[in-house]
Order: sequence, then structure tokens, then C-alpha cells
Amino acid sequence: MNDSDPKYSIHISFRQPLEGLQLVLVDGTLNKIVEEETQKLELSLLKGIYQLKASFIDYFEEYFLTVSQDEHFVLDYHYPMTSPSMEFATTHEYFSNPAETWSRKCTSSDNNKIPNFFFFAAAYDRDFPNKEQTVIELLTSFSLFDPNGKLYIRFRDKNSFIDPDASVLVFSARLKKGMYFLQYEKEKERRIFPFYIYDRFQTQFLLRYKQTPDFSNSFFYYDNKFGFNRTDDKYLLLDKIQYVYKDYSNYKLLTPSDRSAIKAHPYLVALLHVLHLVTENEQDSLEFANVPILYLPDIALLTALKDSKQQINSDQLPIVSAIMAKCMVTAGKKMEFRPGSIMDRVLDSLSFDIFWNNFSAVEDLLIMEKLYNELLDKSKIFSKNIKRKATQILANSIAPELLKEERLNTLLGNNPIDTPESDLKFIEAIKSVGDVSKISNKLNLPPTTILRNYEKYDDIYKKMNLK
Repeated sequence: MNDSDPKYSIHISFRQPLEGLQLVLVDGTLNKIVEEETQKLELSLLKGIYQLKASFIDYFEEYFLTVSQDEHFVLDYHYPMTSPSMEFATTHEYFSNPAETWSRKCTSSDNNKIPNFFFFAAAYDRDFPNKEQTVIELLTSFSLFDPNGKLYIRFRDKNSFIDPDASVLVFSARLKKGMYFLQYEKEKERRIFPFYIYDRFQTQFLLRYKQTPDFSNSFFYYDNKFGFNRTDDKYLLLDKIQYVYKDYSNYKLLTPSDRSAIKAHPYLVALLHVLHLVTENEQDSLEFANVPILYLPDIALLTALKDSKQQINSDQLPIVSAIMAKCMVTAGKKMEFRPGSIMDRVLDSLSFDIFWNNFSAVEDLLIMEKLYNELLDKSKIFSKNIKRKATQILANSIAPELLKEERLNTLLGNNPIDTPESDLKFIEAIKSVGDVSKISNKLNLPPTTILRNYEKYDDIYKKMNLK
């Protein structure tokens, strides 16, 4: 082509607002014409076919543009959003309408009440074989449990909204403040997610599915606005933050506009505080030092782990799996959590394959009581005449709801069971059983995990120390 060949005025834009979109435009000979962070382009181009490469967070898309006249190309970016928002492909009315409606009224009780728990699931593809049966099976696979592991409510068609034609299901309710477990169980697969109900927040769990749930891209959101809105950018900001968790170098993808928007969402601020506590990037955290924040258990756990004198609350589980993993791998250095606590009971069944803290089972307290009974029988710390009392006290401190014995308030005579002195005695008891303490430090696992699988880890430890 010659310099005298006509050029055409070309405008390129996207239907979706995409702060941080990276665009690269090349011509037919692969010469790079444009490379910049922008949501639109205005330029003069010669007649021909051009390739536009667009990348956003961890998603990449290509477009081929034929230029033969002045033209405005308005493109759709098919970023795979879990929430039906931001005018992506997931924003069809049959997805977003029920999400907006039922996030503002309860499916499970009085419709006039605004729910503080909102569960939403929609298929990736509206039309797929046996969808009516699949929707019902998915719904009835979910249940809510209270912190004691007692069934609170099962999801059923009578307490939920189901639209089999649109492949959408919703459960929304008013729950009391505190911790709960969301459980999915079908055939041999089980996942249990801890979550919290806070004052002045709506806890949201959004999920997409095909024949089975896509838990990898599911998410929890703690909303201070009380309600789903398809125009909100907060879920996209959450995606960006999760991408920073994968690799902190991606923090640069949070644009000044993103960081300003995050300040309006205390939950997103909390996730960044958690991230900065782990990475110790104090300079980055200063920007969010004086803005509203939702104090997640993850923050308290990380703070306690940094302070050797501070005991963590082992009945408050983190919501991020990486933080649960951090509690697990550092616990071998000291007794980080109370035996029989929620954290202790789920430790052996944790799953770290997704962003959110989840596990497959909550250990039966009666089984634990038997294990700790055997521990005390072997212990050199406790004399024979007080072993029975110590075991009884331990059992009651672990499971007052499940055991019929009255809770005893003393250990070894006069010490209350929740004092640092009694904790120390129990730690010493664990250390006196075989090489539990040494194995724990060597394998960087909690002492209680070693105890419950003593033969397995003892064998590993011995093999590691063969000369």
C-alpha cells in the first residue's frame, strides 16, 4: 500500500466497562499498531483485516476487524463472570432478574423481610439435557448447619425459588448473627464452607454450574448495600483481588480507579488487609488504613499468629483457604488451637483446591474424646488418680452439647479448664506421648493431627531420620 491510499476513521469500544483492559492491535503482516491500557481506540487505518487482542485479568480474547470504510466497532467482551452483572454474557434477564428480586426478599419465610443470606446458582448454559432434574438435584444437595454441626435447614423447593426453564435457583433467608456452614453433598462428593452473618451486611454465595457445581469460580461476598444489582462492579473487583492473591505482582492491575472503588466496600478492603498481612507489603496497605473495613476472622488469626503471646480463637474459621493453610502449617511450632475446637475438628479434612476455605467433614467429637482419653492414659504428666477426672473435663470442654456428663470446672484440683496453666498442662501431655512434639515440628503439622494419625506420621518421621 502507498502513502496515498485512503485511510478510514475507526472507533473501537466495548459494551462492558473494563477498567484495566489491555489492547494490542496488529495488521495483516503482524506489525503492531497499538499497545496500551484502554477501553476504546480512535485511529485512522488503511483498508485491510486487523487483529485486536484484548486481555483482562486472566482472560484473553481475539477479534478480527475488516476495515473498508469509516466505522465504529462495538464489541462484546466475553469475560466469564460468575455473577449475572456488568452486561456480560451472564446478564440475561432470566439470570439477573431473580437475583435482584430475591436478594431483597426472603424465599424461605416472610417475603417482606430483607434477607441477610442470599444463595444464587445459575447454569452456564440455559439449555442442556435433563435440566429440570439437574436443578432440583442441585438444590436438594445444599444444606445449612449451625456451628455445633446441627442441621439448620435443607434447601427444598418449598423454601427456595426455582426456575427450571432458566436453570436458576435461589435461597434467601434471615439468619441470626454468627458462624454457619454451607454444605453440598451429592453421592461421594461433599464440601462444607464456613461463612458468617454480620450486622448490617448481607452474606452472598454465588455459583455457576453445568451438570455439577463449579466451585472453583464460586464466591462469597459480604455486601453492605443489601441486595444484588446487575450494574455493580464490586464482583469484578473481587475477581481482580483474587487474581492478586494468585500472584502479588498482579497488584499493579488494580488501577487507581479500582482502588478508589474498593474503599466503598468494607469486605473488599478486608481482603486486601488480609493480603497485606500475609505479604507484609505495608506500603500498599497504607492506602486503605482509614476506610471502613469488615473485620473477618482471617485478620484476627493472622494477627494472633504474628504475636507469640496471643492465643487464636480456634472456633472462628477463616474464609480464605490460604489463611486456613497458614494456620495449619505454623501450628507445629506451638499449640495454636484448642483440642476439639472447630479448627481442630476440620483440620484433617481440609481442601485447598479453591480460593475459599472448605472441608469434607467435621470430626465427631465423641471420636476425639476417645482419642484424647487415650492420650491422657499414656501421658506422664497426669497421675493415675486424676486421669479419669482430667479426661472427663476435657470431654466436657470439647463437647458439652453431646456428652451428658456435667461440665467440671476444675482441672488437677483447682485450676479452671480455660486458663493458660491448664492449656500448658495439656500441651505438655501431648508432648509426653511418643515423639508427637518432635514429629509435629519436623513435618510442620499440628500436634493434634499427629496424635489422631500417630502410627502413620510416626512411621514417616522414622523413615526421614534413618541414618
